[in-house]
Amino acid sequence: MSSSRPDRRRRRGDGGGLERALDVRGQLQEQFFRVDQLQRDVGETVASYAGLLPDRARSTGVVPSWRHLDERAQAAVLDYLGLLDRHDPVEDLDPYQVAAAAADFERGVPTLRSLADDMERFTSSYGAELGRVGEVRARVARRLEEAQQAVAAAEAAWREMTAAGGSFPAADEAVVRARVAGRKLAEVGDRLGPADVDEPAAVVERLAEEARELARELPRRAAAVGNRIPSLATRIDAVVTRSERTSEYMSGLRREFSYESWKDIADAEGQLKDHLEEARGALERLRRLHAAGDQPGALAALQEVETAVEAASDLVDAPRRRLERLRDVKRDPGALFDRARFVLRDTRLLLRSGPPQPWGGRLDAFARELIALEGLLETTHPDYWALLTRIDRLHEGVDRLVADFRASRAGTAG
Repeated sequence: MSSSRPDRRRRRGDGGGLERALDVRGQLQEQFFRVDQLQRDVGETVASYAGLLPDRARSTGVVPSWRHLDERAQAAVLDYLGLLDRHDPVEDLDPYQVAAAAADFERGVPTLRSLADDMERFTSSYGAELGRVGEVRARVARRLEEAQQAVAAAEAAWREMTAAGGSFPAADEAVVRARVAGRKLAEVGDRLGPADVDEPAAVVERLAEEARELARELPRRAAAVGNRIPSLATRIDAVVTRSERTSEYMSGLRREFSYESWKDIADAEGQLKDHLEEARGALERLRRLHAAGDQPGALAALQEVETAVEAASDLVDAPRRRLERLRDVKRDPGALFDRARFVLRDTRLLLRSGPPQPWGGRLDAFARELIALEGLLETTHPDYWALLTRIDRLHEGVDRLVADFRASRAGTAG
C-alpha cells in the first residue's frame, strides 16, 4: 500500500541532519519569543507614554523609533509563521526537506536576534523617558486614592451618625451619591491620565465632603433646634416691631418721589405680611415636629423659618433705607456727581503710569456715562433711584478697571 507520509526509515539514516534542524528550530523559536515578549511589553509602555504624556511624545523620538521597530516585528512574525507553516513539524519531513528546513531556520535566526537586540537597545536608550510613565501612573493612582479616601471619610462619618441614633434622609442620599461617584471613578481610573483625572476626582471629593459635613452637621443642628425656637420667635417679634413704621416710610416715598423711584418695593407692606405669616406658620410646625422627635422634619421646618425671617428682615428696612437715600440725593445731587468726578480724576492720574489702551478708553466711557446722568435731573420729577443705581454701577465699573489695571501691571512686573 502506498502512503503520502515520508518514509521514516529514510530519515533514520540521516539522524544528524534532523538533530541540527531541531536545534536551529529551537534557536529560531527562542529569538521569536524574545521579539514577541519585547513587542508586547515595550509596545504597551510606549502606548501608555503616548497617551499619558502626549506633549513629550510629540517632541521626543520615542514613538517614531518604536513604530519602526514594531513594523519590523510585524514583518518578522509573518516570516516566522511562514517558516513554521512550510517546515514544521520537522520530525515528519524526509532528509531533503529536513536540510531545507534547517537552512531556512538558520537564515531566520539572525533576523529575529538582531530585531530583539535592537528592541533591547531601544529600551536602554529611552528607559529614562519611558520611566516617566510609571511616575505619571503613580501620580494618577495617588489622585484616585485621595478621592476614594474622601469617600471613605464620608462613609465613616455617616456610620458614626447612624450608630449614635441619627437618621437623616439628606445625609443618606448624600453618602449614596458619593459612593456611586467613587465607584464610577474607580471603573474608569485606569483610562485616566494626569490631564483628565483631577476634574472627576474633584467631583467625587466634593460630593464626599458634602456627605461628610451633613453627617456631622445635621445631628448638631438637630440637637440645637430646641434652643433655636425661642430665638427665632424673638426675631419674628423684632421684625414685627420694626414693621410698624413701614407704612410711614412708604407714605413718605409716595409723597416725595416719583413712582419710578420706589416701584420695585411698592408692595413692601403686603410682601412683608406674607413673609411674617410664613415664618409664624413654619415656626409652629417646627415646635410640633421637635416635640414629636421628628429630627429631619424639624430641620426642614427650621430652614423654612430662617428663610422667611431673613426675607422679612431684609424687606422691613427697605422702605426706610430707600427714603433716606433718596432724600440725601434730592437734598444735594451735586455731591453725588462731585464724588464721581473725583474718582474719575483720581483714576485717570493712576492710569498715566501705564499704556493708554485699553484703560483710557474704558475710563472715557465712564466719563461719558456721568455726563449723560446729569440729564436725569432735568425732568420735572427726577428718577433719583435710577440716578443712584447707575452711579453705583459706574463706581463698580471704575473699581474693576483699577483692579484690572493693577493686575496687568503686577503681571508685567513679574
